[in-house]
Amino acid sequence: MAKGPSEKHNVGSSLQWQRAISQLGRAMASKLSLDAVFHEFASGIKGYILYDRLLIHRVDPQNRIARIFLLSPIPDDTLDNSQDLYRKGETATEWVVRERKPFVRKDTAVERGFETDERLGRMGFSSYISIPLIYWDRVVGSLHIACKQPKAYGERELKFLMSVSEWLAIAMENARLFHLTHRFLEEQGVIHDLTSQINILDLNSLLQRLADDVATIFKADYVYVRLKDREEKLPVRAITGGDQALLTALQMDLGRERWILQKRQPLVISDLKNQDPSLPRAEALERTGMRSFLGVPILSKEEAIGIIGVLCRGAKDFSDRDVFFLQQLAAEAAVAIHHALLFDELKRLNQDLEQAAQYKSQFLALVSHELRTPLTIVIGFLDLMAAGNFGPVSLEQKAALEKIQNHALALLKMINDVLNLSRIEAGVIPLEVSTFLVEKVLQSLRTLTEDFERKSGLRIVWEVDPDLPQLTTDAAKLEEVLQNLIVNAFKYAPQGEVRIRVRNRRESQSVEFVVEDTGKGIAPENLPKIFEGFHQVNSTVSSEGVGLGLTIVKKYLDLLKGDIQVRSELGKGSTFTVTLPYTLST
Repeated sequence: MAKGPSEKHNVGSSLQWQRAISQLGRAMASKLSLDAVFHEFASGIKGYILYDRLLIHRVDPQNRIARIFLLSPIPDDTLDNSQDLYRKGETATEWVVRERKPFVRKDTAVERGFETDERLGRMGFSSYISIPLIYWDRVVGSLHIACKQPKAYGERELKFLMSVSEWLAIAMENARLFHLTHRFLEEQGVIHDLTSQINILDLNSLLQRLADDVATIFKADYVYVRLKDREEKLPVRAITGGDQALLTALQMDLGRERWILQKRQPLVISDLKNQDPSLPRAEALERTGMRSFLGVPILSKEEAIGIIGVLCRGAKDFSDRDVFFLQQLAAEAAVAIHHALLFDELKRLNQDLEQAAQYKSQFLALVSHELRTPLTIVIGFLDLMAAGNFGPVSLEQKAALEKIQNHALALLKMINDVLNLSRIEAGVIPLEVSTFLVEKVLQSLRTLTEDFERKSGLRIVWEVDPDLPQLTTDAAKLEEVLQNLIVNAFKYAPQGEVRIRVRNRRESQSVEFVVEDTGKGIAPENLPKIFEGFHQVNSTVSSEGVGLGLTIVKKYLDLLKGDIQVRSELGKGSTFTVTLPYTLST
């Protein structure tokens, strides 16, 4: 809590003045904004102290003096006026802060011991009072009032101002502590929000939110974020309230940002017009009216990947706390930016992969189509030759033609598989949905299995529920799925049997198709790969095909909203279970 004014000064004024001081003190103490405190003070003393100019300074713990409030009738007399940087000699303000004592100048035309005398004299002010603002034995600021009349201030005015300045110091500290508390809560809120956004992967939204939050905390005119790109350039990725003139200036003035990235440390410039000559100039920014700059690097894994820049139109002394907070914010932002950049890179790679897959599908479709046409013609001529349309055919020739024809048909199936896969991946293969009896599909499959049974010597066993329902789905694709599974069963079972079971699963409104063989089985490490393209279950088996059968089965079932499960044991065989809903929901 702020302490009340001491009684060490005897104001020596009337009771009216004492009441005025008390009322003004309480009024200022009730304000939580510095600007409100200062305006209350300025209006409160107006009826008791004659003044034309009022100036209040803040003194920080490092004894740095900054002007924070000014009332003046002179248009060029502003807080941002470069004359007030006091580089021509000691000022009255510096003296009272150092000596911790008030100073009264009765006539600037007669006495000129400080730079203040000459400066105020040029502006037409003849007398002034400078008073240190002391709080708990620490100088927290100074009060300076000036008048155009000479000898406007004496002992009586000094005592009054000394008393009321104690209240002013208390009110300043109360407002400052409230501001710090409010600022701390704002900062923690921003850091918490940014931390919670670490998994937000939209980089542009993340950076814009960061810039907006920093602008709110610093009450800055502009805040921007730059990030390095692949060409080591530093484009502006987010900015608050920037117009085209400012964006152009930022593109031209990159010296400060390069300095920050190279040094990997913050850069504070309180006044661009009077900055350290060793630092890069910002002439383009100056032309847009910018006066002060604070920039910190964004460091990710010890690498400077960008900067956060704060710009103000007025000269501004950024505090160590300001710098520390912005560095803390940049550190949190670096994590979120790193995640977002990784996501952007992953998204780019996925797009490249998708494009490569599309090119592959287009190439395969083109090649398959170009191969299928002449191969179909070859098979047609083989049929004609085998039928004797081109003359008599001996038994040996007929046997040779049959072998050629079988291999040609096997090759045609491979080409059709490649073509179908490319169409599926391109999303252009149509669904022909109809309602049909399951028995119709099974009848076609029985014809296929009878031929396989006769050629292979394997036994075929059918187990079919008698009450199978109608299905509403793509009959041709269902038949092709089951054909592929049955062909594989015969291919990989050198002896034994192939068992086909069809079950009506009323509880799940689906039909279950099971193809079980007594073949060599599939190794556990190969099970996850069997539905991948161009992968054969057992590459040591002398078989035809390019390993697309099960891939097409899986993709067709995805289109039909079905499912496939596989169980297998080496040396004992494999079991494939297909589940298909009664009705395909489109």
